[in-house]
Amino acid sequence: MRKKQFYCLLAFLSLILGSCVDNIDFSQAEDANISPVVAVSLVNTNITQNDLVVGGSEVGTITQTSVVSILDNGIARNDLDRAVFRFEVNNQFNRDFRINFIFLDNNDVSTNNDITLNIDANNTSFVQENEIIVANNPEFLNTRKIQVELTLLPSSDGSSIDINVPTSFDFKSAGTFYFSFNNSN
Repeated sequence: MRKKQFYCLLAFLSLILGSCVDNIDFSQAEDANISPVVAVSLVNTNITQNDLVVGGSEVGTITQTSVVSILDNGIARNDLDRAVFRFEVNNQFNRDFRINFIFLDNNDVSTNNDITLNIDANNTSFVQENEIIVANNPEFLNTRKIQVELTLLPSSDGSSIDINVPTSFDFKSAGTFYFSFNNSN
């Protein structure tokens, strides 16, 4: 019985002591590449027939400007690889819409990365994604504001929006920002 225990202990020790072990390379941390992804909600709104007809006249364009702070720091300026913008629209109106997303710097000058959405009448499942790759569009990093212009396009038959018929235009947008931190730089 003692002989059996001795052989088991010897086999166990030979497995532990004889296993393959490489030298530890502490410089591996210098080559690490971390790629976090940050998703943020941008502009979300619900527009009804009462928002598009004021004093009996249709409103042609609605404009809103929002401050964007995600690009206003050194980490974003140095490590942002790309941004993907996702837009979803539920258009219950019997009218086409155009939405312009204009990226502006601190002086309200376009950073030349504008996005245009053309939404057909009665399109209740509009989805569009736009990607901006920073290496190809470095001016994007100067963006500090987003101006959204919603334009109600003329009807094909000359009709107007009836304020007595409940109708809505739901708009959602989000941005997903992809960063890459590489210690070897």
